[in-house]
Amino acid sequence: MKKFGTIIVLLLFTALASAQQRTLVQELEKRVPGRGQINIESDARLDSLIGTVSEAESGTKIKAKGYRIQVFAGNNTRASKEKANEVDRYLRSLYPDLPVHTEFRNPRWLCTVGDFLYYEEAYETLRKLKKETPYKGIIILRNQDITIPL
Repeated sequence: MKKFGTIIVLLLFTALASAQQRTLVQELEKRVPGRGQINIESDARLDSLIGTVSEAESGTKIKAKGYRIQVFAGNNTRASKEKANEVDRYLRSLYPDLPVHTEFRNPRWLCTVGDFLYYEEAYETLRKLKKETPYKGIIILRNQDITIPL
């Protein structure tokens, strides 16, 4: 009788854990800022065949080499640091979905935008930034360490 009760509790726990997981189709259809929208029309029975995505997997990010857009580059003075932070705040307010990175790379302060895997994506954003912001010396940096959410 104890074995039967233990089996029932384990089955109930497994059912609750699987109910919280999202299917792969639901994960693909999830709206993520800065990425395209995917809509999949399929039979509900297909979801059960494909499987689920655990919470641990859904928050993962991969590191890769890619492109970033340099909006500001100064020297190593305090004024350059303040200007880089000012550009950072301005870009974050104007484009909340776009990642902005401000850092000191010896010997200068940099403010870069985006994590792009492909040059075309970076170029499209570059054109948009040149048109919509007052900054003129905007360039694309190649071979940058980027982080891409899955």
